[in-house]
Amino acid sequence: IHLDKFPIYFFTDEAIQTMSAVDLLARGLRDVNGRLLPTYFENGGQYNLSLSVYLQLIPALLPRSVFLTRAVPAVISFAVPLTIGLALRDFFKARLWWAAPVFMAAVPAWFLHSRTAFETSLGVSMFSLFLYFYLCYRLKNRRYLPWAFLFGALAFYAYSPMQLVVVLTGVVLLGVDWRYHWADRKGLLRGLAVLVLLAAPYVRFRLQYPEALGQHLTQLQSYWVSSQSLGAKIGEFFRRYLHGFDPTYWFLPNSSDLIRHQMKGMGHMRLISLPFVLLGLGAAVRRLKDPAWRVVLIALLTAPAGAALVDVAITRLLVMVVPLGYLALLGMEQVVAWLIQKHSQLVARWVGVGLALLWATLAGTMTVDALKNGPTWYEDYGLYGMQWGGETLFDEIKSFMQAHPKKEIHLSPSWANGTDVIARFFLGDPLPIQMGTIEPYTLYQMPLNKDIVFVMTPEEYSWMLTTNKFADVEVLQCLPYPNGKCGFYFVTLRYVDNVAEIFAREQAERREPKQAEVELLSQSVNVEYSPLDIGGIAQVFDGDPKTFIRTFEANPLEITLSFSQPVELRGVSVLIGNAASRLEVEVAPPDSHTPLLFTAEIGPQQAYRTLGVSFGKTLQVQSLYLRLYDLDQSEPGHVHLWEVNLR
Repeated sequence: IHLDKFPIYFFTDEAIQTMSAVDLLARGLRDVNGRLLPTYFENGGQYNLSLSVYLQLIPALLPRSVFLTRAVPAVISFAVPLTIGLALRDFFKARLWWAAPVFMAAVPAWFLHSRTAFETSLGVSMFSLFLYFYLCYRLKNRRYLPWAFLFGALAFYAYSPMQLVVVLTGVVLLGVDWRYHWADRKGLLRGLAVLVLLAAPYVRFRLQYPEALGQHLTQLQSYWVSSQSLGAKIGEFFRRYLHGFDPTYWFLPNSSDLIRHQMKGMGHMRLISLPFVLLGLGAAVRRLKDPAWRVVLIALLTAPAGAALVDVAITRLLVMVVPLGYLALLGMEQVVAWLIQKHSQLVARWVGVGLALLWATLAGTMTVDALKNGPTWYEDYGLYGMQWGGETLFDEIKSFMQAHPKKEIHLSPSWANGTDVIARFFLGDPLPIQMGTIEPYTLYQMPLNKDIVFVMTPEEYSWMLTTNKFADVEVLQCLPYPNGKCGFYFVTLRYVDNVAEIFAREQAERREPKQAEVELLSQSVNVEYSPLDIGGIAQVFDGDPKTFIRTFEANPLEITLSFSQPVELRGVSVLIGNAASRLEVEVAPPDSHTPLLFTAEIGPQQAYRTLGVSFGKTLQVQSLYLRLYDLDQSEPGHVHLWEVNLR
C-alpha cells in the first residue's frame, strides 16, 4: 500500500528503470549502438541494468507514476515469501510453513527494499525462485532443472552483485549433488543446453564490451582493480565476506549503511528473530546430509560473496534475507516440535499461532510507523541523505509553470544523483526546464533577468547570498521538506551594478598558474599548471589510471615541467577520456633558446585511451611544456587528464 509514499524518496536508480525502457521502445528495441535486444543498459557510466528494464516495458507505455514503476518489482517480490513457504511445506514438512509471508513482511530490510524499484529486490526474488525450483528438481522431479537454471539466470542478469552469488551457488550445488546429477545424464545434458542458451546474451555482451567489467569495478572503487598484491586482495575479499555474517550488522541498527537504506531504530532483521535463526542454523548443521537443509546452508554461505567484491552494504547483501528467513522459520519449527514432545500438540499449535501473530503485529506496526513517521525519521533530505524531492518537487514545478508560463526555470541538480533522469521521468522529453545551479552565474556574467527563476536548495540559497553579486533577491515561493523547513527556494534576482568589475578581477586571479613540486625521474621537478577544480597535479604522475585531474576553466590544460638536471626522453604520452583531443609538447633542450614542438591529435571514442608524441630520437630535456586541448569544448572549459608518462 502507498508505494509512492514510502520510501519518501524516488531515486534516480528507480527512475532510470522506466526511462531506459522508454528509450528502448523509442529506438525500436535497440540500444544506442543499434544492437537489437541489448543484454545490459548503461546507468551512470556502467552497464548494470538488464532484466529490470525489460520488466518496465509495459509501464513505459502507460502514464508514468512512481507507484507503477515500483509496483512491478514489488509484485514480483511476492515470490520470496511464496517460495519460502512452499519449500517449508513440501521439503521440510514444517508445520509453520504458512507463517512465511507474515515473517518476511516484518523483516525491515525486505520491507523497505521490496517497496522500491531498485534491482536488488528483483535479484533476490529471482534467487529465491532459483532455490525453490532447485529443491523441486532435487527432491520432487528432475524435470524442474531447466526452471532452476532459468531463474538462476534471471537472478544473474537482474543485479550485478548477484552474478558471483549465483555462479558460486550453482558450482557448489553441482559438486555436492554430483551423484544425483550424473544419475540422469540425458536430463543433465538437456539442462546444460538450456544453460548455454541462457548464458548466450552475457557472452555476447562480454564480446561487445570487454572493458565493461573493469570499468564497473573501477567506478565502484573496488580493491580488485587496485595495485594491491593478489594475496592482499584475497585477504580483503574474505574480510569483507565474513563481515556479511556479522550479527550486529544484521540485528542491530548500524551507522555504515546510508540512511535511505535503513528503517530508523531497527536492524536489517528483527532482533527478536536472532534466537530462531540460531536454532535453525544449529538444526541445519546437524542435518547437513539432508539435501533440503544443505541447500539453505549453501545459500547462506554464498550470499555475501557478491558484496565482498566491493564492500558490505545492504543493497548488495539483501539476498541474505532468503537463507536467514529460512533459518528463522525453521528455528520456530524446532520450538514447535519441542513443545509437541514436552507438552501437547495443542500447546504447540497455539504457540505457533502466537508467533505468527507476533510477526503480523510487527509488520503492521512497522507499516503504520513508516507511512506516518517515515518522512521525518531522518532530517537530512539532501544529496547525502534522503534525496527528497521527486514527485512532490516536480508537481510543484508543473504548477508554477502553469501559473507563470513566461518564466524560465533553472532547477538545481545538487539535491540528488542523476537529477536529469528524475526530471525526464516526471516532465517528459524534451525537458521544459533548464538543469543547473546558480554557481555559473557567480563565475561569469551571464544574461540574467526577472523571467529566470532558480530553484535552489537551502545550502545554495544561503551561499548565493554571501557572494555579494546579486541584488533584488526575491523568494517567489518555497517548497517545504517533510519536517516543515524550506527545502526548495523559487528565486529571482539580478546582478549588482558593478558586477562586471568584480568578475574581471576574480577571473584574472583564477587564471594565475599554480606551482608544485613532484618527484619524477629520480629528482624533484617544479611543475607549473593551470588551476584545477578536481584532483591534485601529482595525481597525473602517480601511475594510477583511476585518479584524474580537471581544469577549473582552462582549455587547453597547460603543464610546464622544469627539471633541475636535464633528462633523456624519447617521447611523452597522456591517458585521456573519450573527448576529441590534441596534445602539443614543446621540448626545451639545455643551452638552447629554440624549443622543439611535437603534436598529436585523436578523434572522439567510447573508451579511455593514450595519446602520445614521439621525438624520433632521444633528446636532452631541460623543460617540457604540455598543452592538452579538449576539441569538443570551447574556452573556458574543463579538460580531464588521467596520466602523463615520460618515456
